[in-house]
Amino acid sequence: MAARYKVLGLGAEAVIKLDLTSNTVLKQRIAKNYRHPVLDQVLRFSRTKAEARILQRARQAGVPVPSVFEASQDCIIMEFVDGALLVEVLDEKPGLGFAIGENVAKLHSKNIIHGDLTTSNMVLRKGQVYFIDFGLAFNSAKIEDMAVDLHLFKQALNSKHSRVLNTVWNEFVKGYALFQKHERVLQRLSIVESRGRYKFKKQ
Repeated sequence: MAARYKVLGLGAEAVIKLDLTSNTVLKQRIAKNYRHPVLDQVLRFSRTKAEARILQRARQAGVPVPSVFEASQDCIIMEFVDGALLVEVLDEKPGLGFAIGENVAKLHSKNIIHGDLTTSNMVLRKGQVYFIDFGLAFNSAKIEDMAVDLHLFKQALNSKHSRVLNTVWNEFVKGYALFQKHERVLQRLSIVESRGRYKFKKQ
């Protein structure tokens, strides 16, 4: 008998599987043996619920994200976004930085911090850039948190897409200008980056 599930990813927090019969994705948070069983259950259940809510809010804000079909206890069943991971295509399509910036602007306008803005968590499908994996996402209206979100994205670009870094970032900034507070966030980003350089020099 053919296997029903195909493992797409296994992280520290969750296992992600593709249900081959329904073509949906199942994301299940992994139990942590080092935590008290009751506390572990509470954390897994609350984080699963929070992630599902953020996905729904992001979708309402106009960000292409997977549709959530069901969320219960430690598991989310959602749409499978079948496309090319941006980490594999961005070097050839640096203009997609604009769409990424637009999406982040929409998230930040609703006080949603993605928390893991890397091109491995973005999928290109039918010309649209989808954001996936909101496992580290949280709600915040702080400019500092938004700036750190951008800092992590810029670091990811430098790590995986250094050849097109400047082009992608310039396009990103144009798209991010959709966010009313973009100037304040970019100013704070400069401070965040300077803190990082200072720490590096001290080491």
